[in-house]
Amino acid sequence: MGQPDLFAKRTFAEETERLTGGAITWQDPPEIRLEKVQCDGLLLIHRPALLVELTAPWPEARGHEEVMVELKLAGDHVDRKAIERALLRRQARQLQRVEQAEEAPPWVGHEPLWLVAPHVPEWLQRVYAPRRFAPGCYRVEPLGHWVLWVAANELPLRDERSLSWSPVPGEPSTSSAGG
Repeated sequence: MGQPDLFAKRTFAEETERLTGGAITWQDPPEIRLEKVQCDGLLLIHRPALLVELTAPWPEARGHEEVMVELKLAGDHVDRKAIERALLRRQARQLQRVEQAEEAPPWVGHEPLWLVAPHVPEWLQRVYAPRRFAPGCYRVEPLGHWVLWVAANELPLRDERSLSWSPVPGEPSTSSAGG
């Protein structure tokens, strides 16, 4: 780990709780072990123009070179853990493609994931509100794509140490500047 990286992590660790009035704290992450990450299959798109007249979901593959497929048969788990594992496999494949693209023209897409299962699980309907676009076909957004990008160099400069915080409504404010 380089010195700037270590400095940034140490700054977040030391300053986050104070700057947010205790609303957020930093935690060093646990190690994530990945032994084998493999999807059920890939659909390779060779002639996308031929997909236009087919029924859904086939035309959805037109804008891609490949589509990752996860098959969930009757009796297979379609709970949150199973879907998160599928998303992890999708992300691993996307990273693999980005790393392979360093040898060729850069690939800048997003690996599409088709989850094929007998039904849409109730929990998924409740949490993500999938939108039906054709019989048996649903768009589930933003499943796995919540990202908040913070452009640190664009943030306004402010001396946060002089702010007063009242962590709980109704409690008196205390100064975090040592006073």
